[in-house]
Amino acid sequence: MKKLNLAHVATPLRLTAMAMLLATTFVATAPAQAAVRISADSRIKDLGVARAGDVKTVTLALGLRNKAALDTFITSLADPTSANYRHFLTPAQFAAQYGQSPATVAQVTKYLAAQGFKINKVFANNLLVSVTGTNAQFAAVFGTSIHSYTDNVHTWQAPATAAVIPSAIGGVVTTVAGLSTKPRLGNHAARVPNSGKLAGDAVGLSNAKPKAAAGNAFGDWTVADLAAKYNINPLYAKGLTGAGRTIGIATLAGYNQSDAYGYWEAVGLNVDKNRIVDIWVDGGPDADAGPGTAGAGETTLDVQQSGGVAPGAKIRVYIAPNTDAGFLDVFAQAVDENLVDTLSVSWGSPEIFYDGAALDAYHAVFAQAAAQGIPVIAAAGDAGAFDINRSYNYPACTTLLTVDFPAADPYVLAAGGTTLPNTFQHKLGPVTELYERPWGWNYLQDYIVKYYGTATYYGNYYTVGGGGGVSVTYPVPGYQSGLPGVQASASAQSMFCGPALEGAGLTAWSDLVDMPAKYAGRNLPDVSLNADPYSGYTVLQDGEWGSGNGGTSFVSPQLNGILTLIASGTPGRIGPINPQLYSLFKAKGYASGSPFKAITYGDNEYYKASASYNPASGLGSLDVTALSAALGGK
Repeated sequence: MKKLNLAHVATPLRLTAMAMLLATTFVATAPAQAAVRISADSRIKDLGVARAGDVKTVTLALGLRNKAALDTFITSLADPTSANYRHFLTPAQFAAQYGQSPATVAQVTKYLAAQGFKINKVFANNLLVSVTGTNAQFAAVFGTSIHSYTDNVHTWQAPATAAVIPSAIGGVVTTVAGLSTKPRLGNHAARVPNSGKLAGDAVGLSNAKPKAAAGNAFGDWTVADLAAKYNINPLYAKGLTGAGRTIGIATLAGYNQSDAYGYWEAVGLNVDKNRIVDIWVDGGPDADAGPGTAGAGETTLDVQQSGGVAPGAKIRVYIAPNTDAGFLDVFAQAVDENLVDTLSVSWGSPEIFYDGAALDAYHAVFAQAAAQGIPVIAAAGDAGAFDINRSYNYPACTTLLTVDFPAADPYVLAAGGTTLPNTFQHKLGPVTELYERPWGWNYLQDYIVKYYGTATYYGNYYTVGGGGGVSVTYPVPGYQSGLPGVQASASAQSMFCGPALEGAGLTAWSDLVDMPAKYAGRNLPDVSLNADPYSGYTVLQDGEWGSGNGGTSFVSPQLNGILTLIASGTPGRIGPINPQLYSLFKAKGYASGSPFKAITYGDNEYYKASASYNPASGLGSLDVTALSAALGGK
């Protein structure tokens, strides 16, 4: 099987920093919401002015109206005592109450058309407008030339200076997504290291077709093993399959549907042979992100896992190019269509690479999803507490406590990861983990250092684990307010990079990022399931079985399938899930019959687990049958 992508692409820095950070992809009129200082990345080289006639499609975001009222309304949707409880809006109702007026939208599109842009689409929420134009047109309208850049891995185009929203539309348009074409989103899949110096170490992997029933070895787990572990089977016994509901997957790579159908057949699931519909957004995936590529493994496992947990549900897979316009549009189209009952994503980027206006554009779409009753789930990341260090690897750079976006958004369910108790057979001896713990590979340190050396450990195992920490962008949401275990951002957080940072040309250590201390921000993850590749899963990709897969990329679609399954036992959609989960936790804690199971041992390389909320495992893991009952399901 082809190896799933283990690393983010080299990630650009922010527009709010110096002009050399041009790889950021949003033009913003609002500053970041917390004081993060980011210096220029010397790996990025300016290749000069890009071709004037090159064509781009971008998305302009319009300001959300009545935001405070919208937040109040969404809170009421999750409150069983409210008259609004689970009375969701249609896209038209959302647009009428919270989008811009048709007259205002017409004013924006008229101006853009007069500048020569092609108007592709006005989204149903009246908050996004897609247009196509040339570099020369964008440069003239937004007051900046478009240059080409390279980091010796990718070549892309981006504004040479901070772009300016024209005054004619500046009171309405808040940001423009897509002037940069850099592919900066990475997936959150991981695999047991088994190449290079570590080749042959993972002797415990079978890479064979799994058993249909539960009882597969760790590393070969299927959805049947997941169902046994998290008490999903009683829901199947009641006849729930997800029938009547539709799963939504947002992704940035193509895949082969045949792999999904082959997986479900192998694990004994009888599914509708036409259950999957693929929707290409903004022209679909990049040319180098089709079936057979590393990114395809992400989409493949997303579909297999979500559809395997809820085998009776239909599935809509929204596939966009890996650009900021594509990533924003992939959510907007799924939410605007209003055909899916849940929506998950396993791609992301450190939140500090986005400015405030860019995040506001996404937040408006996630708020729309909540208002329409659609839970959005995102992988929390696979770098433990150090999300940025997948792009700025330790020890070339020091570690920095950071979290991933979109998991950091308060309207998104952040999917964290654990390691299950297991004994894994390595070439030079077994390694045993006795307790369920937040996923972090420090439990392997003694073995790896003893047999392969310190450099191998830090190069392959450190800064790997379930994503979690404290946002420095989003303030702590009401559902986390006053909850024991919720933390503020740590002090003395700076990232220094040295001469070992490949391609940077540094001759001495340099301070690249400084973070705000004691910021009372949103904590993540929210809940966690098994994500460690050593206690992980098998995937069927390109017709071949591959063992030892993991990452919060698995947890996000699994939670998608779980919520879909639960929803199939209720009269309608579940609605905004985070307020409901935290309300349940405050009422039930970890008492008998609670949906939550405490994770009390271990850490995610920094934050420690505890018998309370914690930024390593969130509220803990789940008893799905108990969760179904608590949410009003069967």
